[in-house]
Amino acid sequence: MAIGITFKDEKCLHIYAQEFPHDGALIVGNKLALLELRRAIDEALKERESKGHLTASDGEGYRAYVFRIEDDERELFESLEMPYITQYGDVNSHMYFVNGGKENKPPNPIGILWERK
Repeated sequence: MAIGITFKDEKCLHIYAQEFPHDGALIVGNKLALLELRRAIDEALKERESKGHLTASDGEGYRAYVFRIEDDERELFESLEMPYITQYGDVNSHMYFVNGGKENKPPNPIGILWERK
């Protein structure tokens, strides 16, 4: 954190992904950060997407992106690669991608969410 800035002045938040299916995800942060995350969620509910500006405990700032998927976008949601961190390594084997079996529908990276119009 910058000199003269205290913990309560920063939006300090960690977001921990699920390691594997049925594992818990965890969001932990101070009040200012949780309010920023709520603001980003509220904005995404209205505007389809948003971002929050947050800080990790090492003082590095980052953006948390929030996307709203419409009720008629189930296929898009199911096409996204699974969020479990154990699927990553030297090669992403998509071992937890459970929505396969559709012709030419491999798991899509989350970057496709920015491509929607």
